Amino acid sequence: MPQNGVALPATRYTIHEWTGSNANQYLTSSTERTSSNNLRLEAERLRCETADRTRRTQNDINVKLQDRIDNITYWKTEVDRQLQKTDQEIANLMSSKKQLEQAHVATQLPHEVATTCLKHREGRLSIDLVHDDVEVQLLKEVEMIENIQALLQQRISESDRQLSELRHCKSNLEFDLKDKCTSYGLDSRCAGLHNGSLGMSIHNNSVKIDPKSATPVSYEAFSHDNITNAEKQRVSSCRQRELNEHTMHQTSNDLHKQAETVNESFRIRTQEMIVAKTNLEENLNQTILEIGSMNENIAALKEAVRLKDSPMRVAHMRLNTRSYRPNIELVRDPVQYGLVEEVAQITDSIEALGAKLNESNSKLRNLESNKKALEEDIAVKTNSLNIDQSQCLRLRKTLVWRRHEINF
Repeated sequence: MPQNGVALPATRYTIHEWTGSNANQYLTSSTERTSSNNLRLEAERLRCETADRTRRTQNDINVKLQDRIDNITYWKTEVDRQLQKTDQEIANLMSSKKQLEQAHVATQLPHEVATTCLKHREGRLSIDLVHDDVEVQLLKEVEMIENIQALLQQRISESDRQLSELRHCKSNLEFDLKDKCTSYGLDSRCAGLHNGSLGMSIHNNSVKIDPKSATPVSYEAFSHDNITNAEKQRVSSCRQRELNEHTMHQTSNDLHKQAETVNESFRIRTQEMIVAKTNLEENLNQTILEIGSMNENIAALKEAVRLKDSPMRVAHMRLNTRSYRPNIELVRDPVQYGLVEEVAQITDSIEALGAKLNESNSKLRNLESNKKALEEDIAVKTNSLNIDQSQCLRLRKTLVWRRHEINF
């Protein structure tokens, strides 16, 4: 029951419990404060430790970034230097190839001249259509030019293949240089970032290492291989240019020498034909003179035969007249014998003159035939000289072998 009308709590604690409760609160409070203090100390140590570790890590990353930038700069410089050298070698080889193409084009004219000369010389006639040294040398010249054209075309094809290899190396170097420039820019940007930089954010997806990415060793090996391949191809290109130069120089000398040989053969052959034609003309003149003399001889023989007619008639008339002598007067006197002998002598003379006249006419026909043959042969020689001098040699004068014209 409440006393004095006041209601009392149902639970009552003792002084001992109250004292104990206070003691527990003091102990708990002291423990929590100690724990909190220890935690604050540990937190401060951890803050200091993590700040120091973060600072050292960041400094280490900065150093590594700078090292990486220096490494990229080195390789970028090397790749760029190799790219410039490769570009220059491509230009040099293209120039060498252009010279080859010009040399190849330059062989078309001498080939056309040589083949045209051979065609012209097919117009020689009769005995002059001979397989002489000029024809031998012209055929040799045509064969040489065709072989040279094939060789120059081979060098052009080899140069094209070498240019393809150089351009492939150039493409690899350009690709590598482009990537290095990009990487240099990105790492330089990273090196420029600091704790106070603006616009920074968290990229959790980037916090990883791609197992397929390159290692430092493979990275350097990639650029090293590109540089090595470029150097190797430049050496091959240099050798190709030297080979091209040697080929053009040698073929130019060979063609020049052969052209001189052909011209010398023409000169010798032309001189031979001039001598032959001159001799034929001399023989023709002598033959014409001989024909004139023979005609005079024939006319003289005919006159001699004609002149025998009157003496023959006289002798025959005398014999006929004396045949009318009567009786014993028809004597075989010296006059009779003389007249008969005279008739026989004149007859023999006429026969001898007639035989000589026939022989002279036959010889005249032979002389006329020989004259015609000489005239025909002279015409043949004139035609041959016209072909070799007026056509072939005049055409060959347009063929001037100048090295600077074909960039030899």
